[in-house]
Amino acid sequence: MHKKSILVLIALLIVTLLTAGCGSKNEGGEGDKAADSKTYTLSMNCPYPPPVHEWESKHIAHEKFAERVKEETNGRVNIKVYYNGQLSSTNEALDSLKRGVTDMESSTSYWGGVVPESDVIWLPFWSKGHEHAMHVMRETKVGEMFEEAYQKQGLKVLFYWPVSIEGLISTEPIKTFDDIKGTKLRMGSSMWPTWFKSMGVTPINVAPSEQYEAMMRGTMDGTIYVLYSIDTYKFYEVAKNITLPGFIDPFLCYVLVSEESWNELPEDLQQTIEGIAKEIEAEAVIGSQKLTDSILEISDENGVTVNKLNKEEFEKFRASAMPLWDEFAARNENTAEMVEILKEDLKQWEANNPESKEWEERWLAE
Repeated sequence: MHKKSILVLIALLIVTLLTAGCGSKNEGGEGDKAADSKTYTLSMNCPYPPPVHEWESKHIAHEKFAERVKEETNGRVNIKVYYNGQLSSTNEALDSLKRGVTDMESSTSYWGGVVPESDVIWLPFWSKGHEHAMHVMRETKVGEMFEEAYQKQGLKVLFYWPVSIEGLISTEPIKTFDDIKGTKLRMGSSMWPTWFKSMGVTPINVAPSEQYEAMMRGTMDGTIYVLYSIDTYKFYEVAKNITLPGFIDPFLCYVLVSEESWNELPEDLQQTIEGIAKEIEAEAVIGSQKLTDSILEISDENGVTVNKLNKEEFEKFRASAMPLWDEFAARNENTAEMVEILKEDLKQWEANNPESKEWEERWLAE
């Protein structure tokens, strides 16, 4: 009987274990299904006004990106875009990402004091058109160092979206280097004072959304900003002049995502979003190029005079910016290396891409 009891107990134990195993498997399956159906909502803060045209890079980087993410994740990830800095100002945006107030920030480099390397895209004349700019950020160490600097802040650069030419928009015509002396211009970057001083310009600090009123009231004489804004920001109503070539071509914006928010997403969703981001980046470049191609037409339609610099005057502007490059290089070892890479890359790019000369010749006065 004793042996029989032992055998019965063993049999019962085996059945219990098998039943428990089956139970765990069923529970795990239900858990997997629950995980697969879980939805995530990510907030994206953008300091700029909503896009005007469906083909422009801003629309592609926000509306199209959010739409495609929702579609390709079967509604599991929803991105809510807040324009005009509704969730945080540019000064607070980086901290908002770190504190979880926002999940994503779509703008440009406003935090050079915290992320010194990020200011590299504010260097005047650092790139020669869209192809070259994306080559620098995606195929050289400059881009790697840029993204690594943000990683140290717990942030991930998801993709870039260029916004055409950053150039001079003014209430009075500026046709020569001397014409800019004595003017009051919006300072887009905190690293520009040295450059402005060398040009004899008084820097004015106003938010992007306040530029129209500042020019209307005469608080400032112009702005170095994306040139297509003469149309989308209606700057043509208060400033009837632009100057070409631009100082940064193209200007880069990009989307940051908090690594804490990013890591909450399952790996399959991360991979899907990264694939979409790569596609969106390429499409945004095309949208930005279209903006560049439309500048002359936009100017003509809105009664804005295009003042083209001759080669000599353009070189004066370029030379005036070089001390700024030296100042940026002096920040730390990384920024020093970035400047060296950029200088060498510009030489190599010009040597290997003869058509890059068209970047200047396209806009210079004949």
